[in-house]
Amino acid sequence: MSHPYKQFENTPLWNIINKAIEDLVENNDIEEKTPREYIVGYISKLISESNTGRD
Repeated sequence: MSHPYKQFENTPLWNIINKAIEDLVENNDIEEKTPREYIVGYISKLISESNTGRD
């Protein structure tokens, strides 16, 4: 599936966020209604921008 967050895939940040979401889903703490790539990608983008000072 194509998504606008490809640049973040296979990074340590992506892997950590993906694992956290996976754990939350497995524990029934959250329910995904959006493809995982978009969720992880958006969070990765926000964290990356906050680390570079861009908003």
